[in-house]
Amino acid sequence: MRQMLQGYRARVAFSLLLVLAEAAGQVFLPFAIGVALDDYLAGSWRGLMLFILVGLATAAFATSRRLLDARLFASVYQRAGTDASKPQVGLSEKSARLNMLREVVDFLEYSMPELIVGIGGFVGTLVFLAALSGPVFLGALVMAAVIVAIYAASTRRTVAFNEEYNDEFERQIDVLRRDEVDLTRRHIGILNGWVIRLSDIETVNHAASLCLMVALQVFAIVTSTREGMDEGALLSIVLYVFEFSASASFLPVSWQEYLRLRDILRRLGQAEQE
Repeated sequence: MRQMLQGYRARVAFSLLLVLAEAAGQVFLPFAIGVALDDYLAGSWRGLMLFILVGLATAAFATSRRLLDARLFASVYQRAGTDASKPQVGLSEKSARLNMLREVVDFLEYSMPELIVGIGGFVGTLVFLAALSGPVFLGALVMAAVIVAIYAASTRRTVAFNEEYNDEFERQIDVLRRDEVDLTRRHIGILNGWVIRLSDIETVNHAASLCLMVALQVFAIVTSTREGMDEGALLSIVLYVFEFSASASFLPVSWQEYLRLRDILRRLGQAEQE
């Protein structure tokens, strides 16, 4: 991946700065909403102006980064795809690895920024929750630990299923070249089988995570209300719990993507050596 980004590091670094600015804005927004509510109820527009400023700045950072990344990673894929076609391997493997390379570039363009924003939201919301409510903060930590344990338990199977899928995918051109309906049907059925197995793992994990998120949200509402917080602080806690829940559910999905990406990068590295 480092080799693939050579010559683009300054542009990638600038893109990451924009991602961090976007993440900071998203973390601060729930707090700004709470301040805006308290100030408005007290007859002041100061909080609303702060919220508008943070919202517009966050939108500007996000828009600028997406405009930059669309052009940056199109250039990265063009150069890397040309390099990947040079190794003297079979046409089927070469075609499959070119498609896999597209997945790597898409991960860098779309998933990586979302991952950074997710990590920023995860850490930032914990900091704000710790400042706003100790019990809710502890509840969030427990939920995060359980989600990590759930996804860790399925990591080995996810790695194995991705490897089996990619092995079959690399045979695709050879299968299609033989122009046999039964062989093509069997090839597609095998691919579908591995996709279904991976989807089933993700579905079960995600369902468990959703149940934990609902439990945390109910706990946060009940606990914050009993503590007698004012409207702005209560709203901020509810919003931060939603933000934390979204981040906590997204990060494991990114882990699943990373496991697939790791196998793809291993295959691309082998092709480069060949």
